Amino acid sequence: MKKATFILALAVASLSAGAQDLFRVGPKSVTKAEFDYVYGKNREVGASIDPKTESEYLDLYVNFKRKVAFAEFLGRDTMPSFLAEYNGYYKQLLKPYLTDKSVDEGLIDEAYERMQFDVRASHIMVDCAEDALPSDTLKAFNRLMAIKDRLNRGEPFETLASLSTDTYSAERGGDLGFFTVFSMVYPFESAVYTASEGQVVGPIRSQFGYHLIKKTAQRPARSIMQASHILILDTESDPNPDAQKQINDVYAKLQGGEPFAAAALKYSEDPTTSKQGGRLAPFGINQMLPEFEDAAFLLTEDGSYSMPVKTKLGWHIIQRNGQSPVPSRAESERQLSQKVRRDERSNASEKAYLERLKREYQLKVSEQNLERLMASLLKNKGVDKAAKAELLSYRTPVHPDGRVLRGLDALPTLRKSGEGQVDRAILMKRYNEWVKALVLEEAEKLLPMQNTEFRFLAQEYREGILVFELTREYVWDKASTDSLGLNSFFELRRGDYQWPERVSGSVLNSTNVAALKKAANLALGKAPLAKIETVINSKEELVNFTTVEKVVLGSEGKNAMQRIMAKFEGKDMVKGPFESDGMNYVLVATERIPAGPKALSECRGQVIADYQKHLEALWIKDLEAKFPLAMTGSLK
Repeated sequence: MKKATFILALAVASLSAGAQDLFRVGPKSVTKAEFDYVYGKNREVGASIDPKTESEYLDLYVNFKRKVAFAEFLGRDTMPSFLAEYNGYYKQLLKPYLTDKSVDEGLIDEAYERMQFDVRASHIMVDCAEDALPSDTLKAFNRLMAIKDRLNRGEPFETLASLSTDTYSAERGGDLGFFTVFSMVYPFESAVYTASEGQVVGPIRSQFGYHLIKKTAQRPARSIMQASHILILDTESDPNPDAQKQINDVYAKLQGGEPFAAAALKYSEDPTTSKQGGRLAPFGINQMLPEFEDAAFLLTEDGSYSMPVKTKLGWHIIQRNGQSPVPSRAESERQLSQKVRRDERSNASEKAYLERLKREYQLKVSEQNLERLMASLLKNKGVDKAAKAELLSYRTPVHPDGRVLRGLDALPTLRKSGEGQVDRAILMKRYNEWVKALVLEEAEKLLPMQNTEFRFLAQEYREGILVFELTREYVWDKASTDSLGLNSFFELRRGDYQWPERVSGSVLNSTNVAALKKAANLALGKAPLAKIETVINSKEELVNFTTVEKVVLGSEGKNAMQRIMAKFEGKDMVKGPFESDGMNYVLVATERIPAGPKALSECRGQVIADYQKHLEALWIKDLEAKFPLAMTGSLK
C-alpha cells in the first residue's frame, strides 16, 4: 500500500469516534461500539479459557489503551519499522474484503459439494508458462490439438499419454490417481468434477499449460480414518524372505483371540506405533501408501481388521478404530472459506468485485483514445498527442468531483525502460493491470469508511503491534535480562517455589502378567533393574522397561510413562502388577525425593513469568498516573 493510502486509512479510523463515547485515556476517546467489538471478539475466543464480564474486560481494555497512548506519546507509531510492519499486515487484512461476497459463497458451496466425492483422472499435458509469448502459447495449443486429433481417430488415451510433458503421469498412462477438492489447480479440478466418467475434456488451460483430461472414476469421499496396524518389514533394500509367513502367523493368533494391541506390542516392527498398540495418526486420502489406504477403507466396522496386505514397506494387518463422516456445511465453512481465499478460484470473486467497483465508481474509458495510445506504443513512438489525451475517468467519495487520467499516467506501467517492440496482447494485459490497481487503490481508501468491521480490525492490528513492541521493551526483555532484579524477586518469594514429593524409577509394561509378577518379585528382592531386564527378556517374556526421572506424584506428567509413574502411592518401592487402559504395569522406584524448596535454576521459567507480572503491575501503575481514566459513557 502507498504511504498516502496508509495515512488516509488511519485518519478515517480516527474519525470513526463519534456518538456514544465510552471512556477517554490520553488524547483519544473510545466508543461503545469499539469496546463492544473487541469484547465480543475476545469473549468468543476466551469463553472456555478465561471468561470475563464486561466490567472485568473494561479494566483490561483501559490499560491496553493506556499502553497505546504511551506508544503514541513516544512517537512509536511514526517509526519506519512500525510503518513497514503494519503496512504488511494491512495489505493482508484487505484481501478478504476486496472480493464479491456472493461469489465467495457460491465458491464455498461448490467446494463443499465436491468434498462429498473423490475423483480419479488421467491427463496429457503440454507445458506452457502463464506469461509465455502469444507465439509460444499458440505452439503449445496446436501441439495438444494434434494429440487430440489422434485421440479422436481412435488411438488409446493411455498410449498417447507417453507424449505428455508431465513425465510422472506419462509413465502411468496419464493416471493421477484419486484426488479431492483443492488437490489440483482450479481449472483442472473443475474440468474433472463436471465431466462424466470416461469422458475426455479439453484443451483445458492452467498455470502449467494445456491439458487433455479423462475422468476415469468417482466414489464417495473417504474422509478421515482412525486405524492401527501390525507391520513385518520387507523392503527392496532389506528383504525378509520369512515376512509373509511371520505376518500369517500373527494373523492366525488374532483369529485365535489375541487382542490386536497386544499383538502389535509383541510382533509389530514399526517402532513408532508398536508401543501404542499399533495406533496410527488419523489419515485421509493420499496420506498412506495406496495398497494400505485401499485396505483400510474397505473395513466397514470398528474393531475389524484386514487380511495381510503387502506394500513397499512390508506386510501389514490393519485394524479399523473409527471413521469420521464428511463434516457438515456449517462445520466446514470456516476452513473452506480460508481455502477459497488462498486458491486460484478466488480470482473469480476478485474479478466480480472489480467489475462492481467500476460500475459504482462510474468508470468511463475513451476507447478511441485507448486505441490511439496502443497504436502509438506499437510503433514505439515517443510521448505524442495520444499519450496526452484523456484515457479514463471515475468518481468516488474521495474524488467527488471526479478524477481524470491520461495516457501519460499509464505509460510507466505500459512501457518498460529500454524495452523494444512489444506485442499488443502484452500491452493490453499491462493496461488492464493498471486499471485494476487504480480501482482497488480507491477501494482500499474507502474501505475503512464503509466497513466498520474492517476499520476495527485494522485498528486492532495497529494497536496490537504498538503494544507488543512496548511490552517487550518494558516487561518481557527486562524480566529476562535483569539478573539482579530477578534474583531479588526470587529471594523475597522463595516460599512460593516448592517441590512436592517426587519419584524416579522405571515403568515396566507388558501383556504378559506372569512375566510382570516375576519382575516385581525380583525388584522386591532388591535385584538391579538391568539384571531384571536381562533375566525376564532372555526368556522372550517381552517386558518393556522405561526409565522415568523425578516425576511429581499425582501429576499429569509430560508423557504416558510419566503419567503412569505418577500413580505411585504410599512409601513402597515396588507397585503392581496393575492394569491401566488395556495394558499391565509394574512400577519400580529407585529414589523417592521428599518435598522441598526449588533452586532458581529449577524454576527459572516460572520465576521469570511471575517477575513479568510484577513489572507489568508497576508499569500499569505508572501509566495510570500519566493517562488517567475519564468515563464518558456507560456499558449499559
